[in-house]
Amino acid sequence: MLALLQVRGSFRAPRAVDAPRTTLRRDIGEGLRFLWRRPVLRTLAVMVGVTNLAMSAVSAVFVLWAVGAGSAMGLTEAQYGVLLMWLAVGAVGGSLVAGPVTARLGRTATLGVSVVGSALCLAAPAVTTDPLLVGAANTVAGFGIALWNVVTVSLRQRLTPDHLLGRVNSAYRLLAWGTMPLGAALGGLIGETWGLRWVFVVGGVVAAGLVVLLPRVGEGALVAAERAAQEDGVRGPDDEPTDDGPTDDGPTDHGRHDDGPPADEADGPPDVRP
Repeated sequence: MLALLQVRGSFRAPRAVDAPRTTLRRDIGEGLRFLWRRPVLRTLAVMVGVTNLAMSAVSAVFVLWAVGAGSAMGLTEAQYGVLLMWLAVGAVGGSLVAGPVTARLGRTATLGVSVVGSALCLAAPAVTTDPLLVGAANTVAGFGIALWNVVTVSLRQRLTPDHLLGRVNSAYRLLAWGTMPLGAALGGLIGETWGLRWVFVVGGVVAAGLVVLLPRVGEGALVAAERAAQEDGVRGPDDEPTDDGPTDDGPTDHGRHDDGPPADEADGPPDVRP
């Protein structure tokens, strides 16, 4: 907070004095329409929503799998906290190297790393109860989530007009985070019906299946979307976006991906996709 107070200047898009008054409903509709009519943004929002659904399903039951003498992993409460910590460690590492990694691999391949990392993290408890291996999978997932958020949030800002950033961010997060309660309910249902191990299997398979959508956000599609935004006057290639709303996509936890997904406070294995 103290650091933010030192930042000078206005970061809101200018609004015309004679602009007509709007309503909340109209603003929400405008953000949803803009998002849905942009195939790249729409695909990324769907990918995040599906990933977060899978992560929330796993998060809802992971503590039952990991903690207690009768659990599969047999961890204490303190050991469980350390296990979840590795997701944050991976996220910090990913945020530090996101620029060089993206420059070397390209944006689409970087997103692919995140998808695979999330699937690995979600499926790991189904094949091993070794805390070191599960912790390593969590670290990989956190690393990938940070990469995803850096790539997709900056892209969303480049494709969205300044005056719509807040509305589009809200619409995007509705799709990205709105699936989380459904995922938690689904995880409980699967665990109760088939057993806890199947929650991890289903979560990993669902997350891994998102690789089929990567061609829709290939480098060619991303460049074309950026070029179209420039032609529409959203901003030039060197312009920095201003913002009228939050731009990060959430904690990198077992709970959200995005763009990724923050890890759930104490109820789940390391989590996607801001």
